[in-house]
Amino acid sequence: MKIGTDGVILGAWTNVKNAKNILDIGTGTGIISLASAQRSKANITAIEIEQNAYNQATENFNNSKFKNRITTIHDDFVNWSKKCTQKFDYIVSNPPFFQDSKKSLKINRTLARHTDSLPFSKLIKHTSEILEHGGYFSVIIPEIYRLDFVKLSISFGLHLCRKTLVKSFENTTPIRVLLEFTNTINPLIQNELVIYSQKGKYSEEFKNLTKDFYIE
Repeated sequence: MKIGTDGVILGAWTNVKNAKNILDIGTGTGIISLASAQRSKANITAIEIEQNAYNQATENFNNSKFKNRITTIHDDFVNWSKKCTQKFDYIVSNPPFFQDSKKSLKINRTLARHTDSLPFSKLIKHTSEILEHGGYFSVIIPEIYRLDFVKLSISFGLHLCRKTLVKSFENTTPIRVLLEFTNTINPLIQNELVIYSQKGKYSEEFKNLTKDFYIE
């Protein structure tokens, strides 16, 4: 899987500055873990089920200056979480979300893109069990799944505290939503992010958000 805009946005959006232990669920090529390492002093655990993605992420981590703070795990998140004795103060995920679309013939693409490999209910349930009290859980998902995801999170004791609707252009329907949850009660902060000011040109707000990660 190539580096996508979703991962870059989520990696830049998360409030990890003061985090001590971060878990990246479904790390893919490792972009979110690397962004988190760049923006914090935390120790990071990156878990990935697909072999090729795991290999790529491990290589990327080993070639970075953050390699001593990032641990890669090749496993299914649900199985791993059941054995996990550690609590994390920040958990982040760019989860698979295609539920009804035609599946790829390549197993690695299917694992990365379809909820069959990690349904939202299991992601939320097992995240809630290893999230430290007062910790945070952030995701980026299609806007059409937002209400279901929030309802599921509430059922597992996670409360929405930050929401950012993501639009391609100013006057378009949101295509993604960034959600941050916590297991305590906090006021809800909500806003919007517009990616492009015009075709082929990033907006100033997008450039400000991601400026630490893109080389012009």
